[in-house]
Amino acid sequence: MKNEQIRVFESDNLWKSIFKMVGPALIAILVMLIYNMADMIFVGQTGETAQVAAVSVVGPVFNLIMAVAMLISGGGTVLISRDLGAKDINHAKMVSSLCIWTSIILGIVAGVLIIAINKPLLSFLGATPDIEEFAKQYMLILAAGAPFLLITNMLGQVLRAEGAVKEGLVGNLIGTMLNIVLDPIFILKLNMGVVGAAIATVIGNMVATIYYVHYMRTKAVVLNAKPGYALKNPIFIFSILALGLPNAVSTLLSGFANSFANQLLSKYGSDAIAANAAAGRVNLIIVMVLMGICMGAQPLMSYNYGAGNKKKLGGVIKRLIVLTVGTGAITTVAVIAMRTSVIALFLKDTTVATQAESILMILMISSPFLGFFYLATNFLQAAGKAMQATIISALQKGVLLIPALFVLEYILGFSGIRLAYVVADFGAIIISCIFMIVEWNKINVNTDYLGAVKEIVSKKDKQAAVI
Repeated sequence: MKNEQIRVFESDNLWKSIFKMVGPALIAILVMLIYNMADMIFVGQTGETAQVAAVSVVGPVFNLIMAVAMLISGGGTVLISRDLGAKDINHAKMVSSLCIWTSIILGIVAGVLIIAINKPLLSFLGATPDIEEFAKQYMLILAAGAPFLLITNMLGQVLRAEGAVKEGLVGNLIGTMLNIVLDPIFILKLNMGVVGAAIATVIGNMVATIYYVHYMRTKAVVLNAKPGYALKNPIFIFSILALGLPNAVSTLLSGFANSFANQLLSKYGSDAIAANAAAGRVNLIIVMVLMGICMGAQPLMSYNYGAGNKKKLGGVIKRLIVLTVGTGAITTVAVIAMRTSVIALFLKDTTVATQAESILMILMISSPFLGFFYLATNFLQAAGKAMQATIISALQKGVLLIPALFVLEYILGFSGIRLAYVVADFGAIIISCIFMIVEWNKINVNTDYLGAVKEIVSKKDKQAAVI
């Protein structure tokens, strides 16, 4: 592996290593946040609440595509990082090729499926009659560009596995900035509304995909799309998908939960859906910052686990706890201070905007503490504990949340829908911390053993060299 890319993993300055990995990854996640907000912000400038609600209703479809991307990239990132830590370059290349070809195939399948079942899908998503046509137009265009959306989001994450955090960030920036430039042109100047928003999104992802392909052809250490590597062991894709399942389950179930929430909100009208969507987007500022920190540091945890370095692994985790707690507090204060101005970017109707503010204040009860949840999930993935990570992800967005939505809406009405997210978050935080502590105790023994084996092998090699 190239020295300039591996150096960040092997440095003894843990804070420096963490910031080198987390910094660009955090910028990338914020870019993704802006990217996710861009369509709704510019659509909101039309002053049509129905179009804002349409973007929200179709959101779970985008979550579906993101879930598939994270399913592949989550496992690929962990395995490639661990392979590089263990100096198994050929296996890392095989994993890389499998990730890319699986993304291409599943991107096409996802797009075709969404287009084929668009009518019943919109009904399930909670589209009301006044927003149905807007939602259909937006969804069909995104579905047509699904292969590019999937490949771009997958590669943007997997690049981090070989230390190419800067290139991953550049790709994200290219796609996002192009989307932001095209949004006002298509949505406002050409008066295309949600259609223009969807077209801008697809074009941005197409250009980002081209950049990532260029990187692979000119600079990549192990990333490649050579079919020969993928065909060496195609069945291994199931191991990749198993490790990526926790992040994918979280994203996919989040989409389902939002669909159920929109179904419940539809009886309160499209204004309620729009207010809820705006509050959710603003709350993402806190959530995605904490997620970005933990995801950015995951390759560092994976590398040290693969190398059998228990001391560094523990040091990274301790520093991440400090970082997520401090960042959670700071971002919460910032969001509270700027909530009115930020919500105004999405909603022009002051009544609906006021409703969105009240929803946001409920959401922020649990959001600052989600760093513990994301740290535990990424730690379990780094240690290869895919099943445990999947279980806690499913608890947060499915087992705890979906029943809570229906129960609390029945008891408390409109406000109960968002309170359900708070209840599910705290439940998942507590359970994930328990899982993390239990698995850490087990992994201590395993990594001690791995380190001892490597030390014995190293001594034997040196003795053999002397002889």
